[in-house]
Amino acid sequence: MKLDSYFATLGSLDEQKRLDIIANNIANSNSPGFKKDSLHFSDVLGEVSYTNMAQGPIHDTGNKLDVAISGDGFLSVQTDQGTLYTRAGNLTANSSKQLVTQDGWPVLGKNGPITLENTANLSISETGQVFDGKNSIDQLAIVQFPPDSLQKAQNGYFEPKDSETQPEAATNCVVRQGALEGANFNPVEEMAKMVQTERNFESYQKTISSSGNLDSQLILKTSG
Repeated sequence: MKLDSYFATLGSLDEQKRLDIIANNIANSNSPGFKKDSLHFSDVLGEVSYTNMAQGPIHDTGNKLDVAISGDGFLSVQTDQGTLYTRAGNLTANSSKQLVTQDGWPVLGKNGPITLENTANLSISETGQVFDGKNSIDQLAIVQFPPDSLQKAQNGYFEPKDSETQPEAATNCVVRQGALEGANFNPVEEMAKMVQTERNFESYQKTISSSGNLDSQLILKTSG
C-alpha cells in the first residue's frame, strides 16, 4: 500500500470515529445532564475519545420531581451494576413511592433509597434536603470526584475509572428543584462539525480510491 493511501486510510478511520461520536452527541441533545464526547490527539494511541464534564445550561421546568445540580456533584443511583452517578435529574416516583430515575433505579439519600409519602407536598432544599411538607424525609446523597476520574457507564450514568476511587460528599454545589440541566453543547455547532467531518471523510475516501485505481493501472501495464 502506498504511503498516501495508508495515511488516508488512517484518516478515514479517525473521521468515521468522529462521525459516530458527533452523531451520538446530537442524538442526546435533549437528554438532561448529558455530557458531550470528543476526540483528541494522543502521541501513543492516535485520536482517543474523552468526555467534556462542563456544566450544561439549567432551565426551569416547574416539575417538583425535577432537580438540577449547579456546580460540582452527582446524584447517587442504586443500579444492578452497583452504585452509579448521574446529573440527569428528571426523576419520578415508582409504584412503591420510591424516588427513581427514568430507568427506574432508586435515587439514594443518606439513609439509602428515598421513599416519598406524598409528592404533592414534596420540596427539596438547596442542600438536597428532601421534605414532605414540614417533615424531613432524607437528604440526597450528592457526591463529587477528583477531576478526570469518571467515565461513562450504561445509559449515560457515570462510574469511577479506577474502582479504588471513592466519592466524597459534594461541597460546592446547589440543588435546584423544578429545574433540569441541559446537554453541555450547542447542537448547531455539532451539526456544523458533522458536515465538516463528512467532507473530510469523503476526501480521504477519494484519495484511497484514486490510489487503488493507479495501482490497478500500474499492474495492468506491468502485466502487459
